[in-house]
Amino acid sequence: MLISNDDQLRTYLPNTLTTVEGEQTLYDKMALYLRKAEAWLTRNIVGEVLMDTIAALGETDPLRILCCHIVATDAFRRTIPSLDLILTPNGFGIVSNQNVVPASADRVKRLIDSLLSNRDDLASDLLLTLARRSDWLETEQASYFGASLWPCLDLGPLAGYNSDKWARYQSLRLEVLNIEQELAENFISEELMARLRRNMLTQQVTAEERTIIDSVRQTTLEMLAGKPLDYKRMFSTVQRIRTRPAIFPEWQDSYTSMLFNRPSFENNKDSAGYWF
Repeated sequence: MLISNDDQLRTYLPNTLTTVEGEQTLYDKMALYLRKAEAWLTRNIVGEVLMDTIAALGETDPLRILCCHIVATDAFRRTIPSLDLILTPNGFGIVSNQNVVPASADRVKRLIDSLLSNRDDLASDLLLTLARRSDWLETEQASYFGASLWPCLDLGPLAGYNSDKWARYQSLRLEVLNIEQELAENFISEELMARLRRNMLTQQVTAEERTIIDSVRQTTLEMLAGKPLDYKRMFSTVQRIRTRPAIFPEWQDSYTSMLFNRPSFENNKDSAGYWF
């Protein structure tokens, strides 16, 4: 595991957490949730092989530290609801004494929400970091995030949702893929869209590509919000692509380009008809 003892765990959590004499260590209380949090990170973002590599890195390695922050934050979020509960013969009770009283449900919820937001922000940072590693780009996790023009978790906030970045990304992703597919088939071409997605994932977008990507992403956000397709913007985008064949050769050779380059009829003496 990335975090294997109480001292390591406390490096990544607020220093106001204390353990009284005779009480379980915080690590012991969180052990189950630490395993769950690391499994979540491995399954959804990092991948098993690379996680083994990261776990073997030194404790001062920036990538390992970032992963540990995510695991500790997510595990603490999962643990909080049960930290002040004890099981008695009469059911669950709340731990309390003369000096300390349990926090209100509202304050606990705000803390949990804050930890979730922090975890998602850290996960976004991790995705940007992993995208610079060739060993991650070969994983199924990289393929998942590279399947659209939204390889990070900024989709939710840009679509108007200011909380639960991870959950919003999951809920919006399929609709985004469908919209992008429509725009690829009718305007951008699947070939050029594949190139733009790949370069977005690897953070190697050129200025010309950025113009096309921004147009597609803005159109996607509008369609997610229920607005009609902005044909004027998309036709303008196509015009920019078609007048730069050296920059966007994928489009020039695509089936989509035929939609905008239909052959015109020419009169000649061998034609079966003549057009006036």
